[in-house]
Amino acid sequence: VLVLERRYVLGGAAVTEEIFPGFKFSVCSYVVSLMKPNIMRELMLPRFGLELLPLESTFTPLENDYLIRTADADQTFREIARHSLRDAEAYLRFGPLMGQIGMAVRPILETIAPNAIRPSLSDLFAGKKLLDHLKTLTSEQFEYLTKLMTMSSADFLDEWFEFEPLKSTMCASGIIGTFMGPRSPGSAYVMLHHYMGDIDGAFRAWGFQRGGTGAVSLAIARSAEHFGADIMTEAPVEKVIVKNGQAVGVALENGDEYSSDIVISGLDPKLSFLKL
Repeated sequence: VLVLERRYVLGGAAVTEEIFPGFKFSVCSYVVSLMKPNIMRELMLPRFGLELLPLESTFTPLENDYLIRTADADQTFREIARHSLRDAEAYLRFGPLMGQIGMAVRPILETIAPNAIRPSLSDLFAGKKLLDHLKTLTSEQFEYLTKLMTMSSADFLDEWFEFEPLKSTMCASGIIGTFMGPRSPGSAYVMLHHYMGDIDGAFRAWGFQRGGTGAVSLAIARSAEHFGADIMTEAPVEKVIVKNGQAVGVALENGDEYSSDIVISGLDPKLSFLKL
């Protein structure tokens, strides 16, 4: 296996770079979760430097005040109650409900969507399995799942809370990694992802990688090299070599060519099919 990377550093959006002399930052992706524990174990990532630290609190600065949420439910209740007792009581119900819905949705993320246009027998079976899974939800859970799939994060939170700084802080979870705003339909579902995190089996957990998010990419790279892969940085690909309608290799900008039975692109479809 040969991995070719255009930049001097591996990871794409998951990189740690020295923006200012002596100071390193996670310049894009900044937290870790939704990485399946079996993948971590199969690649032996902890052995190669993966060390996750729990992300247990959020801090929102206010004018002459602040809002903090922690992993301690009682402390968070008291903190929110300083601003709104109604919201503090609603928050006690909100978290567990979102966690239940997240736990129900998480397995769906790991399945292949059935072909609804020309379904095969296996597609019909997969569709039935999905419906049976959704039937395990209570009527309340299914109602809120429908809202999460269709509403904006702002509108969804408006139904639960009144304190604007609390809603604003929570809305941020609905737009991270998207080109949407908090009023965009569907952003509520993005927010749901923050209630289905998983760090080595700890459900709803999110964390920071020691050394920045780039250290996650570095651990994966070290694992790949351990299992026999070769990695080349500063090796921009100019084009995919195609013969008889089949990708058979790649050509680099410096003129080097590499042949392969299988060519995999980590780029987006537009760049992969139109630029290479």
